[in-house]
Amino acid sequence: MNVIQFCEVLLLSLFALSSSFGETRRDLLGKTASSVCGGVASSWSCGWLATPQGAVANDAVTEAGFTAYQIFPDASATLYPTLKPVKSSHLNDILAMTSGGGGAVWLGEHHNAARDHMLQADFVRNIHRRRREKLGAHNGNMSVGLEMVQLQFQSVLDAFIARKITAEQMKDQVQWEKRWAWSFQNYLPVFEICRELNIPLIALNVDSEDLGLVESGGFPNLPRDKLQKYISDPAGFASFAASPYYKTYVDYVISPSYDMHQQMGILKNTITGQRLQEDMPFSCFFSGRILWDEAMANNAFKWNSNNQGGLILGLVGADHVKFEGGITGRYQRMAKDKQFNCISLILNPSLIDTRPSGSVSMMSNSASAASASGMDGLTLQLRYLKRGVDVGSPESRESVNTGGVLPLADYIVLSNS
Repeated sequence: MNVIQFCEVLLLSLFALSSSFGETRRDLLGKTASSVCGGVASSWSCGWLATPQGAVANDAVTEAGFTAYQIFPDASATLYPTLKPVKSSHLNDILAMTSGGGGAVWLGEHHNAARDHMLQADFVRNIHRRRREKLGAHNGNMSVGLEMVQLQFQSVLDAFIARKITAEQMKDQVQWEKRWAWSFQNYLPVFEICRELNIPLIALNVDSEDLGLVESGGFPNLPRDKLQKYISDPAGFASFAASPYYKTYVDYVISPSYDMHQQMGILKNTITGQRLQEDMPFSCFFSGRILWDEAMANNAFKWNSNNQGGLILGLVGADHVKFEGGITGRYQRMAKDKQFNCISLILNPSLIDTRPSGSVSMMSNSASAASASGMDGLTLQLRYLKRGVDVGSPESRESVNTGGVLPLADYIVLSNS
């Protein structure tokens, strides 16, 4: 498939996804919510779901620095997902992947939350220890992938791990303040552990100059060599958007995010600060978002392909991990013919993480976080419909028309402090 055919396929996919764009985003969001019926933790009732199912998490296993739960989705007529507590030692064993073919673990973070980054640092150290003990490799044959660093700066990360530059020099040379802006100090414990244990740091993100081109003019605005840098499988990339569940994911996750950006008045600027005459159209916003997800999954997959049996821990935003439509589903698509595993975690999730952007007030979010479990009201799965069933139609509410469900993640992890 050449680049022109690729763009044509992608635009057709965009058209299919945008069949309701003539309506307001509010109308579309309301229709989507009435058909999601996904399953909510505990008994807290919210207006977003037609049937607020329970998923009570009693007897949580608290050990070490966190409490963990495994999510068990349910696509039956009851749509009743459940949570099962998991011992921290057992979870670390699972994540270490010492008996399989390696793969990727995605640690979905909140960029501004120091406690999330402390959890990540603990996971890196504990998983490394298990892999070194079982596999014998000095660095555990593992790496840590970084959303916050762009591909063009891989050599800087290599120099840091090789002790040729300091952490402060790394910060300056990856242009952290300009290209990421979230606190470097919060991530520093992870970086220092990787340097201590000789664990490679892998840049995952799209170069902002290229992302800016897509945000201002869509995929046709990006030269072919740049497309190939981020998208190794254009046919698979285009077909991913045609999967039965993807429109539900877009309506629930990406479209509301676009609405929120528009309400905040920040769609007249690209990622590079280029000023647009009008708000960025949804097609360009969407194209930028899926390029971001595809590139991160693709770069992790490349590392796995070049490091047999290796494990990459991806430090990425929770929004890219949840409900399988972002990085995780794309990585699984790439790895379907390989023996690579893919495990997703959401660290310290809140109500806002599991609902459409802009639909939850800070007061409600704080109330959920302060509940006994710390998870009251979390949406644990999204329901999607069979092909041919219209969102919001009477038929969409019938259980026989459930196409499947998308779990929030494989595991939820809560800091104990």
